Amino acid sequence: MSPRLSRALGACLVTAVALMGSTLAVGAQTEDEQASIDELKEQREVIQEERAEQALKLDAATVSFDALAQALDDVNALVDLQEARLADANQQVRSAEAQAEAALIRQQEIAAEVAVLQEEVQALAVASFTGEASASGDDSSLVLSSEPWVAARRRSLIELQTGSLSDGVDRMRALGAEAEVVTVQRDTALDEARVASSLAASRQVELQASYDAQAELVAKAELRLEARLAEAAFLEERDSAVAAEIKRQEEEIAARIRAEAARRAAIEAAEARAALPSVADIADITTVRGIQVHVSIAGNVEGLLAAAEADGVALSGWGYRDSIRQIELRQEHCGTTEYDIWEKPAFACSPPTARPGQSLHERGLAIDFTYNGGSMTSHSNPGFQWLATNASRWGFVNLPSEPWHWSTTGE
Repeated sequence: MSPRLSRALGACLVTAVALMGSTLAVGAQTEDEQASIDELKEQREVIQEERAEQALKLDAATVSFDALAQALDDVNALVDLQEARLADANQQVRSAEAQAEAALIRQQEIAAEVAVLQEEVQALAVASFTGEASASGDDSSLVLSSEPWVAARRRSLIELQTGSLSDGVDRMRALGAEAEVVTVQRDTALDEARVASSLAASRQVELQASYDAQAELVAKAELRLEARLAEAAFLEERDSAVAAEIKRQEEEIAARIRAEAARRAAIEAAEARAALPSVADIADITTVRGIQVHVSIAGNVEGLLAAAEADGVALSGWGYRDSIRQIELRQEHCGTTEYDIWEKPAFACSPPTARPGQSLHERGLAIDFTYNGGSMTSHSNPGFQWLATNASRWGFVNLPSEPWHWSTTGE
């Protein structure tokens, strides 16, 4: 090696080492910074918890406006903290479960590939000892032939079979090793999911405790609010300035209470929507004699309609409807607010209307029947009379308050 090349390589090596050292230093610095951030976060959370604890000890009826306003802010901050902690814990659960699911899918893929390879390897092994190969293992009888092209072909087949067999065995070994790794990964993910689930459960308890504490303080603040506003009304004629200041202060307290109540209502509405039963996938909806229903009851509907037709009863109707239409019906029958659409009880609407996600129509498991093309609005309707006698044979039950509404559960 020339001196010039040697010096160049040496310079490159020094530079590489320096860069590696710099990279490691940056990495270490980043880890240290993250540790500092985590420590500060923990300290801030401890302070938040301590301040909320002190806030709950205040006498809401006698403390100053500023102290009560700060107490409400501190307790609300604690609720925010507990909600964030629960959200983090739930995210950890979902992440661990997703990893476990991915590992399970990979395990299944490996098992399927191994099964195919086993069949291929077995076939190659058999082919190596039959047809083109000699039973004694002496390959000379294969390659010695009066026809050169026959010997060449046989030699190629032997080499191909041997190579393919070796490749198949190697692949099976690799898959076996991967399967061991994936099994460990899945076991680890399942353990993490169990730990995260336990943490989430404890976070839920903590959050509920903070909700209870918040509700207690708000109740005390509302009692104070009533008393102070009564005092302001009494002072209105005697000292309007003092009365106005009392009203201003108490309105700020009331605004804090309303804002937190609205925030909680929005969260609860979102949770209610998330907890609603799943609706049918449009791919699972089929049409039977003009009525859209879930494929699982298509045969029942066909049998019912055919039997009604045979008895001279002309039934038709409407089955599946999507959630968008259900929301529109709630707006028409219940009101237009988030509460009206998602939370108001069905009986409080006119006419009663199921919440989005709750209607069996959305799952294709309910039918609003018509008779001779007209609505079936009474129990004396001939169509209803026939259904009352026969519908149960095909698994349909009536909702007593609605003669036209029949479903798999009567709801």
